[in-house]
Amino acid sequence: MAQTNPANPTAPSKKRKAPPQNNTAQQHKKQKTTSHHRARQRDARTLSTQTAPSGSLDVDKFVAAREFEIHALEQGMQRSKKALNRRAFQQVPKELRRRTASHDVRRVPKRLRGRAGREMVEDNTPTGKEREREKGRKGKGKMRLRVETVKKLRALGARKREDRVKGDGDGDGKVTVVDPAATDGLAARPDTTEKTVVKTRCPRTKKAASLAKPPVPKAKFRKRQAHKSWLPTHGFHAKRAHMTPPSAPLWRFAVPLTPTQKSYRPTHRASHERGAVAWDTSYMATIGLEGQQRSVEGVLKALGVEVGVKGEKWRRGTRVLETFVLEREEPHELIAPVTVVWCVADGAGTVEDRKVKRKCWLRVHPSAFFQLWEEVVRLGKVAKPSVSVEDLRFEIGSIEITGPGSTEALLGALWPSRRPDDSTEEETPSVEKTWTGLAGVTNPSMLPAGALLGFNIQDPRLHHPPMTISLPKSQEDQNKLLELLATWPMNMTQQPPHLFNSSSRSQGSKLPSQKSINRRKSLAPPGSYPPPSSTDPSIPVLLYTTNTPSPTTKHTSTTPSSSSWTLLAPWKTIQPLWYSIIYYPLSTGQQPRFGGLKEMQQLAFEGGRAWFPADFPGTKAGWEWECKERGRRWEEWRRRPSGKRVVFERVDLGEGKKGEVGVGWACDWERLVGGVEAEDSVVGGVVEGEENNDESAEETNNKPVRNNGGEQTEKTSDVSVEEKSKEKADLTHDRKPEKKNDKSQNKVESETPPPLKPSNLTHLTSAQALALLKPSSNPIPDLKGKITTIRLTLLTRGVPQTCARIYRLPAASAQPELRAAWLTLLPITKHAKNNSKKHALPKPRFKNEAPHTVQQRLARSLLEPPRAGDDNYPTCPGEEDLIGFVTTGNFNLAEGQGTGVGCLLVQKVVEDANEGKTGEGRLCVIRNAGTTVGRLGRWDFV
Repeated sequence: MAQTNPANPTAPSKKRKAPPQNNTAQQHKKQKTTSHHRARQRDARTLSTQTAPSGSLDVDKFVAAREFEIHALEQGMQRSKKALNRRAFQQVPKELRRRTASHDVRRVPKRLRGRAGREMVEDNTPTGKEREREKGRKGKGKMRLRVETVKKLRALGARKREDRVKGDGDGDGKVTVVDPAATDGLAARPDTTEKTVVKTRCPRTKKAASLAKPPVPKAKFRKRQAHKSWLPTHGFHAKRAHMTPPSAPLWRFAVPLTPTQKSYRPTHRASHERGAVAWDTSYMATIGLEGQQRSVEGVLKALGVEVGVKGEKWRRGTRVLETFVLEREEPHELIAPVTVVWCVADGAGTVEDRKVKRKCWLRVHPSAFFQLWEEVVRLGKVAKPSVSVEDLRFEIGSIEITGPGSTEALLGALWPSRRPDDSTEEETPSVEKTWTGLAGVTNPSMLPAGALLGFNIQDPRLHHPPMTISLPKSQEDQNKLLELLATWPMNMTQQPPHLFNSSSRSQGSKLPSQKSINRRKSLAPPGSYPPPSSTDPSIPVLLYTTNTPSPTTKHTSTTPSSSSWTLLAPWKTIQPLWYSIIYYPLSTGQQPRFGGLKEMQQLAFEGGRAWFPADFPGTKAGWEWECKERGRRWEEWRRRPSGKRVVFERVDLGEGKKGEVGVGWACDWERLVGGVEAEDSVVGGVVEGEENNDESAEETNNKPVRNNGGEQTEKTSDVSVEEKSKEKADLTHDRKPEKKNDKSQNKVESETPPPLKPSNLTHLTSAQALALLKPSSNPIPDLKGKITTIRLTLLTRGVPQTCARIYRLPAASAQPELRAAWLTLLPITKHAKNNSKKHALPKPRFKNEAPHTVQQRLARSLLEPPRAGDDNYPTCPGEEDLIGFVTTGNFNLAEGQGTGVGCLLVQKVVEDANEGKTGEGRLCVIRNAGTTVGRLGRWDFV
């Protein structure tokens, strides 16, 4: 059917449009094509009209045409009103939206539910209640199983209640039958035939060092916590964060990994610029020590904690100490970083009496808890007199908060039980006065390092939702704050915190019901909180600061030091405290953010600090983390299509060297510590000569399996092309296995033990490694397999990634040209101008640098340096110069460049120091795994 031209109805339409006559028409056409986003609005506002025929006026047709236009006008007004309108669920911020909000009224905020209901009625969208009514009450799948489980639990509870009424319950103690008629104060009833059963209390035995049991959860949640424990704030995080898989808990806890909303940059802004970030760190383990002060100090000294003259404040209980603990036996391997908290002694001046009974807490990461627990229990038994050890994991919970608004959020949530105004002696400093006087502190590092505050607070639910506190604005208030921080009266007036007392913890955990709290709040005047009552529980808490200064070396940019608050409280009170902190309205107009494990690791990386256990692979906990991350990275590499994943055997390292050094998806400490000789017996994780005929054997050949410290590789470099293509086909087939094979394969992989840690791989602290670099007359100990944590800063472009290789500069005697090529990439720092020497050469980088070398370096700097990928760009050093790996690397938002945290082999670093090679300022070459280009960087101790 032929189409007609609107301009000329009689002429046939052209399939091709005529070319534009001039440039003006072409520009007008472009303007029309760029306004497609307003087509909907233009169409909605276009009104239909009818024209009256020419000639005589027909009244009926004229009125009908006007009537049509009026109706078109009304419809156009309705269309234009709804043209750019958004639904109710689109009126909330992105972080509050849900995918199911478009068809469920209950998913949107209350203020928008009425509008959302009207929109769903107009669009004929079924609501959530209608869908539930259609499906039935039982539902399908897991919902049906849950309903059946609830019925079984109710029936079981009914049977237990019947047994309890009949008196058939069996107890552990003795049972004594008492006649009611012989009971004093009771009259015998003629119809009484049953006898009362009295159970005696079991005798109390001496409390020994035993592991604590997690609190018994509710019946409906007990099955989900069979093999793990929930944090006190699990209900909050499960709705807003990505949690660890139910079948794979982390450190025996269900830990939040990261919020569901985008949080990488917002976390950086909240922790550095304005706002706050909070974590529920109740998974941190607490070990209690109690005994004579000399015995407790002996236990700490055996663990490697130095107790000297400088430790008087933290030994008195007014500071906390952050240090490392070591094993007692040789070779004194590093266990983990710990926080030591002493309880204030009863009375003044009793710290010098080393026979007084004291209490001390050790807070350690849960990954190293059992290792430290065994050491402490053994040392507590051999101490004279002995030291009692107690597991306080599920009695003490903790919250960590950092950022400029962290102090303000804590002040708004923690109300002291004894208000400062109630004290009779106004001039006597107290912990409550000191705490309330910290309003206006934007960085906890302004306080003394490791400052400790212990006091009691009111029930936070009485003041929920919290209101913004008043901050100091006048100069007088600022001067008072500065005077308080300078004098810090808590050095001598601190009292024993009630949190160290078990009875105070149990009394503070007995909180009233939420109904009684709501009743008291309803009786309070509008806009005010209910007054405190004498029956309100007093919750004991401990607050201390964790100072984390940023790197301030001359080679790195200096950023303001960040610090955080750590709040210790009874386990059952963490949840109400968390809600008061996280919903506090900051004076900056926002609320504190919550973070997961990834956000904690991110902030530690941005501050140039090592995060335990990822950056301590020489420890037992760090090695387990490394093995777990290896499996995760290998799984990501295996799931990639064969054409989009890196073939590590074909990586060109220059000068005829091919193949990645070690395993590409791992920090191959076995190869670095054991050498290449340990790799000869294993090829791709399978012993040479073993044939893999079936599919499962080929899958095992592709999986990184370590045998006796061998290398993990995908395939050897001499594998033929046919075998490579067969491998690709197998991997493609393995992506969609049958359900039975998939379950059995996952079961076998989960049962496969992780590779063993090399026996000689040990971790040294930065202080120990720095002491080895200093010249000394003492003989150098055996440093084989000893590593230490360092931070890396790139001097050129590039971003180091995890598992990147760290090389030292090649020796001048072996490869002088390659060494000189790398030194040309070193940027020259600008020095102050000297008027007397206008044409002076740049300052030498080290003392023994010759003048002609400085001139050559200046000449090279005037030319354009070679770029990565050019022919004249220097190649990476050989494997003999490999000194370590990057454990955490990324683009640092705080520094504005790529940085990293890694570990170095101390033996090779000490060799360079003895040969006088440290003049280059600890330069190194960093190359990401699977790439050929290296970047010049500088390392320094953490």
